[in-house]
Amino acid sequence: MAPNGQFCFIQPNKFMQAAYGKGLRKLLADQKAVKAVVDFGAAQVFGSSTNYTCLLFLDKGCNQHFRYVDAHDLDAWQTSGEAVEGKISADKMTEEEWNFVVGPAAPLFERMSDIPLKLGDMADVFVGLQTSADKVFIMDLVEERPQTLRLESKALKTEWIFEKGLLFPLISGTDVSRYCPLPERQYILFPYRGENESAELIQFDVLSKLYPQTAAYLLENRKELEERERGKFKDSKWYRFGRSQNIGIQGRVKLCVPRLVESLYIAYDEEGNHFLDNVDVCGITLKPAYMHQGLPYLLGLLNSRLLRWYFPFVSVPFRGGWLSANRQFLSQLPIRTINFDDPADVARHDKMVALVERMLTLHKELQSAGTAARASLEKQIAETDAHIDALVYELYGLTEEEIGVVEGLNH
Repeated sequence: MAPNGQFCFIQPNKFMQAAYGKGLRKLLADQKAVKAVVDFGAAQVFGSSTNYTCLLFLDKGCNQHFRYVDAHDLDAWQTSGEAVEGKISADKMTEEEWNFVVGPAAPLFERMSDIPLKLGDMADVFVGLQTSADKVFIMDLVEERPQTLRLESKALKTEWIFEKGLLFPLISGTDVSRYCPLPERQYILFPYRGENESAELIQFDVLSKLYPQTAAYLLENRKELEERERGKFKDSKWYRFGRSQNIGIQGRVKLCVPRLVESLYIAYDEEGNHFLDNVDVCGITLKPAYMHQGLPYLLGLLNSRLLRWYFPFVSVPFRGGWLSANRQFLSQLPIRTINFDDPADVARHDKMVALVERMLTLHKELQSAGTAARASLEKQIAETDAHIDALVYELYGLTEEEIGVVEGLNH
């Protein structure tokens, strides 16, 4: 490149957040080579071909600032050049994720981002079970009886009656809603036993004695299970899952969030009864040093309007308005913890827990309510939601102007 030369690339914008972009981010940050970025977000520049695109302008100017254009409204940008734009300090660029915000939201985003404790520091975020044979192990509920479950098998295209001991409710992303009870519409056959979050495959002769109907089902599917991954499973453990990650921790009490969301929303597995479906749902549990904060308190924060507002800035968008809610992006959420040596803070914590418990109860009642009661319950839910939002604003110290930004009143 000539001393005063410039490059302009049509570039996938996901390099700004994706792990694979770390090397490129470091190079550009070290050289301060970025002059401008026009980011189209999830807007589809190339019509029917799905691409996530930006324009990346580079030079050798050792730029102290660069121009960032948020052109997520592609039609407005193409017809009139209208977009949200501003200058961003080159110091904001490192090898870590680039989350650039301009316009009225920028000051609050920067202040929130400066909160040192993130969700990834205080919580474990993990994915679900990877069987490598979902149509064998995952089945839809037909009928429940005291000792058995009748399930519909996709592998056999028929119904089968199972003993209850090795079957657990499984949740997919579509089963998760804010504060709502988790359904039991499908089950996973889990041929493992364990203690202290360590699971071991049950020997097949033991399984056959304790659960003969379940063993018979597995034998009906033996050929398919053995032939997974080019015969890798042709051994005495042919009925094991394809991957062993997170097998022992599915029974944790946890928060649950879908992998793709339109906005951030979380459900609560209060008893740890539900297992998670592959990478379709993430589980969230507190690390030992933060157990005293409590999952109900964290649930209130994550379901609040403030963190729903913040989350799109640190996630990546997908076509149709979807956002990725995997561990990489959830881990960046700033968390306001409680100082339990401060009575005023303890009072805020207790108030949050009480409000969250009320929300959980109201949503349970709503699921079984008749038409006459629904309007009253929905009104109570909206009021309780507003109280939680107000408490979260107080916890994070938002001003009236900042609240207006979150609620879309200040443009």
